[in-house]
Amino acid sequence: MDAATLLAKRQVIVRGSPKIGQVIKGSIVIMRRCCGKSNCRCRNGFKHRSLYVSQTVDGKPRLVYIPKRSEAGVRRLIANYRRLKAVLQKISSANTLLATKAIR
Repeated sequence: MDAATLLAKRQVIVRGSPKIGQVIKGSIVIMRRCCGKSNCRCRNGFKHRSLYVSQTVDGKPRLVYIPKRSEAGVRRLIANYRRLKAVLQKISSANTLLATKAIR
């Protein structure tokens, strides 16, 4: 592949990438719990659902609660992070090929 083709390919990859400020690193965790009220339906198997983002901070796991109203947005931001990570890998590969051709 020639350098011009690689540069064009890299530009297409960059254009399709999510914005850097629109990402969250982590995974969605759904927990189901009982609330503690003696007459609540969760005592009969219908546990309350809560959503968390699982992250590793300074080598330690951390769960961050996500309100139900924010679920769709958080899921989108996590998907953006994964897409951006894949885009960076593709750009790095293209740049490595360009570097072997001594063009930047």
